[in-house]
Amino acid sequence: MGTRVAEIGAAFGMDTIAWSQNLKPEDARAKGVAYVSRDELFSRSDVLSIHVVLSKRTRGLVGERELRSMKSTAILVNTSRGPVIDETALLRALNEKTIAGAALDVFDREPLPADHPLRSVHNAVVTPHIGYVSRDLYEVFYRDAVEDIAAWAAGSPLRLLT
Repeated sequence: MGTRVAEIGAAFGMDTIAWSQNLKPEDARAKGVAYVSRDELFSRSDVLSIHVVLSKRTRGLVGERELRSMKSTAILVNTSRGPVIDETALLRALNEKTIAGAALDVFDREPLPADHPLRSVHNAVVTPHIGYVSRDLYEVFYRDAVEDIAAWAAGSPLRLLT
């Protein structure tokens, strides 16, 4: 999945970087991605998208130290598994604006309880993990994406986040 996200980013002219405990620099280069250290991944990323399986090695992979090393303008995306990110540290980073925002569809506890603090932070987009698996959503998503790109190219962007 990370490879596909990197391909999409590259199609939009993004410089893509990657790190993984299992990734070899030559494999990253073969995919058109720059291999970086773990620390560099967090400090350089404007958008950091996580694509790992949950295991003993990945549980808590993103904690206080990693979040504090990110740019204040960075966005963290997690669509893999909730416990990969220390939820308490993420809430602190979002509330203190250590990072600009987060996009999440996985959580420590699913479904996300109605009174969960992630539902009330203003710089996080939270959706259910199964939100992408419907024909209707795909139709809306792709139609809106095309409209957004065309509007941006014409100098009149739609659906701006504030």
